[in-house]
Amino acid sequence: MSFLSIGEINFLNCLPLFSLLKKESPASSYQYIQGYPAQLNQMLATNRVDISPSSSIEYALRPEHYFILPRISIASMREVRSVLLLSKNPIESLTNTTIALTAQSLTSIYLLKIILFHFYQLDSRAIHFITAEFNGDNTLPETALLIGDQALQAFHQTPPGYRVYDLGSLWYRFTKLPFVYALWIGRKELEDKKLNHISELSTRLYRIKKLLPEHLATLLTAASRRYPDIPAEAILKYWQEAISYELDVQEEQGLILFYTLAHQLGLLKKVPTLNFFCPGKPATG
Repeated sequence: MSFLSIGEINFLNCLPLFSLLKKESPASSYQYIQGYPAQLNQMLATNRVDISPSSSIEYALRPEHYFILPRISIASMREVRSVLLLSKNPIESLTNTTIALTAQSLTSIYLLKIILFHFYQLDSRAIHFITAEFNGDNTLPETALLIGDQALQAFHQTPPGYRVYDLGSLWYRFTKLPFVYALWIGRKELEDKKLNHISELSTRLYRIKKLLPEHLATLLTAASRRYPDIPAEAILKYWQEAISYELDVQEEQGLILFYTLAHQLGLLKKVPTLNFFCPGKPATG
């Protein structure tokens, strides 16, 4: 019996979707493979996962390799709380600075570079980037990009001496558009081979997205046990106020603008067309 292998991001922002998906879906339909966004990007690119919520920049790097599930994403309208730049210096004065980047998410790195070099017009030659992993205040560099649950904890318990810059808020300040961190993308070669499975998953995710608001309070108990360092009220507000699973006109506009600015900075070779999964459409490419 065929099934879909689905990448599962092990972050708090994905917990509601996957909790309901596993509850409502037959166990034999899907195989879940956990990983950070960057790990799942690599698994998609090397055909080890069929479909996954994955970094939006991964799609742009290999658009000929993927399709996008419609109507579903991981986005923020304004403040995101889980993608942060922490710095002991003001963001506008980060010249001749070393910035430590997480290796877990390429989209957040590209977003940070757009904010620094396009919005604040800092000199890219005067900023040095390194990749580093850090746990706890004692190992935190002077300026660092944090994502996911570690960032959310820092948002609520800021390390002494640091300024906190929410990248979702900065993106919205300059663009007045949502920012899409992750898309549900799948391998294009599977559109025909696993058409029914993909179509069923797309329908289930859309239905789950609509039902989520009434289930969040129930999901909070399990989330609080899993993340004891983040107050339960903060988790609920994060789901309700910061994270959006929409992929509508505004989100698509924000996505294309992100790709356009990344292209202008030389981070992308071209601005990709958004290739959405649509059952029954002629196969392309």
